[in-house]
Amino acid sequence: MPSDVQDPPQHREELEALRRRLDDHGALLRKNQQAVAELAESVGRLVTTQRRREKWLNVNSFVAYLIFTVLLGGAFLTLYRSRARELVHARDAAVSERDVARSRAKALDDTLAARDAGTRAAWDYFQLLQANKRAEAVARYGELDPGALTPTEKVVFAEGHKQAREALVDAGYLAGLDAAKGGDHGKAIGELKRALAYEEEGPRAAQMRYYLGVALVKSKEPEKGKRELELALAGRVEQSGAVDARFWLASALEAMGDLPAARTEYERFASAQPSHLLSVAARRKAMALARKATPTN
Repeated sequence: MPSDVQDPPQHREELEALRRRLDDHGALLRKNQQAVAELAESVGRLVTTQRRREKWLNVNSFVAYLIFTVLLGGAFLTLYRSRARELVHARDAAVSERDVARSRAKALDDTLAARDAGTRAAWDYFQLLQANKRAEAVARYGELDPGALTPTEKVVFAEGHKQAREALVDAGYLAGLDAAKGGDHGKAIGELKRALAYEEEGPRAAQMRYYLGVALVKSKEPEKGKRELELALAGRVEQSGAVDARFWLASALEAMGDLPAARTEYERFASAQPSHLLSVAARRKAMALARKATPTN
């Protein structure tokens, strides 16, 4: 077919219709492409949003996990501390009860030991009384524990102690008196001192101090004799029959060189006992001391 042959009108219409259809398909394709692009963009945004949500959820889950872990740990710590306090209290209570039990056991042991010691001491003391070891019995009486003695033992031992003391005093007193009367002043002094160690006060002690004072004066110990005679006079020995006690006190003062006091005591004795055998001697001594005290021209 020649190139310069023109298409018939029918063909041109078909081509035009075909072109329009192609344009429509192209426009539809562009719309589809645009829709797909918009869809892809929406999907991208959705994916991004979802990822952000997932990340936030992960962070929230981690925070929730941390909070749960802290709360659970705090609960366990609180429970542990509570249980630990209970155990510490229980331990302290057990230690306290143990210490109390030990103290009670020690107190019981001490009580038993003291009771045993008291029983042995009571038996030993009873043996001393039975053997008439009076001096040792008197010396060891103070070692007895009254709390460890029965009422009967207290009465028996107190009476035994009293009798032992009286026996020692009697023995010393009588031995000292016999020695003094026999002129053995050294023995008299020793016996009377031993007796006075068991009985320092009372009428009998005043009597013993009188004889002891006289023996000391006669043994050339006027200072000691003076002290004993003064105690004897303070114990009213003159009213017990030793009316010459003041004479011997004056003798002690004279021997010590206290002449005015000696003269006074001699005069008091001579005035109080004018009929006594020593009254004449007392007056003479008083006069002699007065002459010594009077200066001569």
